[in-house]
Amino acid sequence: MVETWVRITASLVCSLIVCFATRNLLGVVQQSGYQSKAFLRWLKRKDNMAFNRLSVLSLCLLLSTTVTALCFSFLGTRYALLISAVPYFALWLLYIVADKKYALKVPVKYTGRVKRLFAFYLLFTACSFFALISLLNFLSVWNGSTLYALLSYAPTFILTLLLPFILALANAFTSIFETARNKKFVKRAGQVLAERNYIRVGVVGSYGKTSVKNILETILSQKYKVLATPASYNTPVGIAKTVFSENAENAEVFIAEMGARKAGDIAELYEMVKPDYAVFTGVCAQHIATFGSMENAYSEKSKILACNKVVCGESLRAQVGENEHAIFADCVQIKDIRFLPTQTQFTLCLKDGEIRVTTKILGKSAVENIRLCALLAKEMGLTLDEIQKGIESVKPVPHRLQLMENGGVYILDDGYNANIVGAQEAISALSRFENKKCVVTQGLVECGVLEEELNNRLGAMLAKANLDKVILVGETLVTAVKNGYLSADGDMEKLTVVKSLEKAKAEYAGYLTTGDAILFLNDLPDFY
Repeated sequence: MVETWVRITASLVCSLIVCFATRNLLGVVQQSGYQSKAFLRWLKRKDNMAFNRLSVLSLCLLLSTTVTALCFSFLGTRYALLISAVPYFALWLLYIVADKKYALKVPVKYTGRVKRLFAFYLLFTACSFFALISLLNFLSVWNGSTLYALLSYAPTFILTLLLPFILALANAFTSIFETARNKKFVKRAGQVLAERNYIRVGVVGSYGKTSVKNILETILSQKYKVLATPASYNTPVGIAKTVFSENAENAEVFIAEMGARKAGDIAELYEMVKPDYAVFTGVCAQHIATFGSMENAYSEKSKILACNKVVCGESLRAQVGENEHAIFADCVQIKDIRFLPTQTQFTLCLKDGEIRVTTKILGKSAVENIRLCALLAKEMGLTLDEIQKGIESVKPVPHRLQLMENGGVYILDDGYNANIVGAQEAISALSRFENKKCVVTQGLVECGVLEEELNNRLGAMLAKANLDKVILVGETLVTAVKNGYLSADGDMEKLTVVKSLEKAKAEYAGYLTTGDAILFLNDLPDFY
């Protein structure tokens, strides 16, 4: 019989190796918003090779440990089992090296929550190893067969297949405590917000939130000390982190991007921030998968209309109707618009006069977003001169129709836009370039029952845009995009479907030359 301390040591060592080897799974859980059900749906996707790789490894572990133990049985059971550990660990090390090829596009952020999740993942895995090894050891003693003893560790290969499910269980367990902890953190942030004399601004909508927040922050900074939620922080925890960030106490204006995936999200954020002003960009089919319908999405997001003043996108006039708090962007006229490949120019007509605008932010969305922000800035007391200086200082938001240049090739990075409105704008921006034009896209996500329809529409847009090359990446979404492209009489010779971004790079690397342009439309994270 194998001593208890040996079984404990073996369990800990094995757990450390296998948990480290599968740490990329933590990143997928993180990208799924720590939703175990969503993580398991990702795992079961037909194009997902993560579980298949673990299955192959599991079979290799079974065969190698079994054969090695039997070959060295003449040395005795203990030494045979010890030697059989060599191929076991060697295969896991080989898996770690090979798995680097499948590195996450969005690396794991080792936050406190991820570290705590990893600790429980390790604990649950170690307990599983120990329980299985102990059971097998007991059966070998009970049976009394030398063969049973030699093969007593071989069935641990089963745990390789169970690792994703152990992680999901660990996540479900830790979520109980994390949810309670986050609620306390958010509640404390709300109390701090209530105590501070901020002018509070909320930014809501299915699209354009981060761009509007960025523009608004830059313009308002001409008059106020502004604190805005960074990057795409738009959840209660993200806003709470901003409240406790450096220099938060010295701010005069607090801008909170407010995201919503389901009913109750905006209501919760509104209660936390209690904004004085807001920008409501619009509503489209983004997150219909969780809202269920466009009507539900609008119903939730429109809760922001309780603010004193809400600047609404032009597309919302019919839905909002007559509302004492709403000011519509189309009351500010725009004239002399020039959409150029590398910049946008127009004249903004406010009550007190006109402003000629030249910005590196591209397309029609730039005009609309700047108009929304300029109108709110005017409501908040900024002069025309301050508004103009602010607009001139605005920089493109990374990954949102961001124009870059590499080796003479223009790159439009629209990786973080994932809705049909943004897709149309991005394709229009690409079409303004004169030389060869190429699109790389993985399709649109989180559109629920409308996902196939909207990806069909995306394909039709690509077909009508007079592009030189269209590269579709993946398997789950691009079929609908391809069907829409062909139904709109798109040129099949210009269309390529590949399984990964690496293969997409091989397609366009030798194709594009100086003066050409490429659009990366919706660079999906690993979770999709």
